[in-house]
Amino acid sequence: MDKWLTHNNFAKLIALIFSVILWAMVHIDSGTPVASTTTIEKTKVIDNVQIQVTGFDSDKYVLYELEPDKVRLEVKGKRTNITTNFSDYKVKLDLSNVGPGTITLPLTYEGPSGVQLISMEPSIIKVTIEAKATKEVPVTIMTTGTPKNGLELGTPVIAGKSAVQVTLPESELDDLQKVQGTMDVNGLSDSVKGKAVKLTAYDKQGNKMENAEISPNTVDVDIPLNKMYKNVPIEIRHTGQLPEGYVLTVLSTEVEGVAVYGSKEALEGINSYPITIDLSRFNGATETKFSVDLTPPEGFEKIEPSSVQVSAQIVHGGKKLIDGIPVTFTEQGQDFTAEFIQPADGTVSLTVLGADDIIGKIKPEDIKVTASLAQLAAGKHTIPVTVTLPDNVKLAEPDQSKEIVVELTEKANPATTLPEVEPEPTTEDEPAPANGEHGNAATNANNTGG
Repeated sequence: MDKWLTHNNFAKLIALIFSVILWAMVHIDSGTPVASTTTIEKTKVIDNVQIQVTGFDSDKYVLYELEPDKVRLEVKGKRTNITTNFSDYKVKLDLSNVGPGTITLPLTYEGPSGVQLISMEPSIIKVTIEAKATKEVPVTIMTTGTPKNGLELGTPVIAGKSAVQVTLPESELDDLQKVQGTMDVNGLSDSVKGKAVKLTAYDKQGNKMENAEISPNTVDVDIPLNKMYKNVPIEIRHTGQLPEGYVLTVLSTEVEGVAVYGSKEALEGINSYPITIDLSRFNGATETKFSVDLTPPEGFEKIEPSSVQVSAQIVHGGKKLIDGIPVTFTEQGQDFTAEFIQPADGTVSLTVLGADDIIGKIKPEDIKVTASLAQLAAGKHTIPVTVTLPDNVKLAEPDQSKEIVVELTEKANPATTLPEVEPEPTTEDEPAPANGEHGNAATNANNTGG
């Protein structure tokens, strides 16, 4: 017995027994439950987990939409391992070594540590991959709206290169029609410089091509705004009197017309620009020059040029009365004949001005006088005449209009021949008329016609 008490193993056994007793007494008194030595696992369903694509070369290929693009997972594991953070559950599709075509590939799962995948629905997916192609396309710029009144939109100018690279799936590239940018200029009051305009690709049906990659996808655009203008001829008028014995033969300007700037409405209402020179400023030279300052008409903003020079050819000459100038009718209707009432002989007399050596050679046939009969009905009419003179010759009284009186008469309609009347057929019950009766009727008809 003493040997057992002094043995080392016996002492260890006694110490273990006392330790268990003390542990049991402490836990029984505190009421703390004893942990189970077994672990309980649970299952969980996670819906709508997004498929993540990895290893795809988007520079070379286009991946058509995954269908479906989400999966349903069922997992199991310890309660502490199954988290409610769904971002810890990943489903991936590896396209690292996949080229163009349609192929079915498996999906891979990644989840939290200690969580086991029970099922994944679907576990494989079909994808279609197509190679991309690139084409250089010119850019067109369109504008919408209208600028401020009185301004005219110029042609948009693209700064730098006016073509871009468009990349599309090979099957869509042939349908590419244009690359276009659109700019709103409504109410614009000044030119635009370097405005960045976003570009869009359109197919041949005018639809946007959503898969198009445009490089660069914007261009800088200059849009000039110009003031609206209209070129109108100069109408030269004169006032004042020349000294006795001198006549004005030619008036001319260094420019044929002027440009007036204004609103669209104002420009539609102007057809010429009048200027007036004072002949009393004649300085005795054969060619006298007059400088005339130009001002914009009322309602206009600007006129170019701001001044013009008028040359007046003034010569020593006189007047000459030209008699027997024939009047010619124009635009005479085919249904009327025209007869002169005043003057009865159809000629007029005109007094002309010019240099002595010029008007001395003028004959009646050198002057053209016409009268228009357009839209005149039958009857007497007083109408003005139009006079065309040789160069460097003027009418002595240019503001006095000359008139003539004519009478229009409708032309007689040509006689028409009546068709022969065939005798009516007779029946067997009615005797035919005697030959003498027929002969007398024919004779009467002939007499009547005669």
